[in-house]
Amino acid sequence: MSMPNYIAEKQRNEYLLELDSLIIPKNQNGLNYVSVFCGGGGLDLGFATVGFKPLFSSDIETAFCKTISQNLPGHISEAHDVNFLSGTEVLDRIECDVDVVIGGPPCQSFSILGSRKSVDDPRGKLVYEYARFIYEIQPRAFLFENVPGILNVNKGQDWKELLEFFHEKTGYYIKWTKLNAVWFGVPQYRQRVIALGFKSKEDYDKFEWPKRNHYELCDQPELGLILPRTAFLALDDICDSVSNHIFRVHSERVSSRYSTVPPGGRDKKDHTDRIHPDKPSGTVLVGSGAGGGRPFIHPFEHRHITVREAARLQSFPDWWEFSGGPTASYRQVGNAVPPLMAKAVATAIASALKGNNDD
Repeated sequence: MSMPNYIAEKQRNEYLLELDSLIIPKNQNGLNYVSVFCGGGGLDLGFATVGFKPLFSSDIETAFCKTISQNLPGHISEAHDVNFLSGTEVLDRIECDVDVVIGGPPCQSFSILGSRKSVDDPRGKLVYEYARFIYEIQPRAFLFENVPGILNVNKGQDWKELLEFFHEKTGYYIKWTKLNAVWFGVPQYRQRVIALGFKSKEDYDKFEWPKRNHYELCDQPELGLILPRTAFLALDDICDSVSNHIFRVHSERVSSRYSTVPPGGRDKKDHTDRIHPDKPSGTVLVGSGAGGGRPFIHPFEHRHITVREAARLQSFPDWWEFSGGPTASYRQVGNAVPPLMAKAVATAIASALKGNNDD
């Protein structure tokens, strides 16, 4: 059952105001970060809005680095293969110590949608290059994020060995958890595994995971938490002139077929899901370099959602512009950590590193 119009409008406005609040503050918090595997910048944006100063952002894809540089100007943002990226050289260029290194090595080899070959896949080995880079940088803390499928590859043995490797390679104290973006006001079910390493035991002991403020299911309220945000709140009232809001033209045959798919249903031919407007969306999927994935079907219109609509579901503000064309943009959106979730984690890290748990 749909909520009354005045409630839906109020909640939509609250969500859009929260996205509008994802801006870079004039007064930074005295901390900084280096970003690797930056992708479309969900982590970068989350940390920057908390007041972390960006120093260096990198990805192997030039278009992804352009996304970062045009939205977070004033720091180094350039394409590198992490296999050949020297932490020592980065330190020489930024000329200061680093507080946090953040990154999510490509997850296809760990994903339940991927090959499940784990570290036998060259992409799986990138996590070890990430550990090497962290050791060379020697930040006060680091963040590693990945898909939940990483927890049960080889019955969990790979995850256990990976954490042991990070601890042995870096010497950092490590804690990890699994978070769902919907808990932090994102209108999307999206689980991510977050592992954090702290150089000092004191910072490790002070850190507390962010508390969720939204409950998970629309029909199972939890005391003291807010209703989960629905997809309608993100997809309603998008200006046609906003960036990355280009409609894909479908054939009459495809549009006609999509018209028969109910909200929350799936097209039987291409297995594309239609968004249910009164629930959080499913996980926004990533496109592939070979031609892109299949975005969701719009809840009311018989077409795929645009890059901007997918970005809204991820909690990117409308001013954040993606570079590189539709395929590259869908990939950036689909791979990103939702900025609202990244902001919650960044706030908790800042509290631990600054010794202030009041926030």
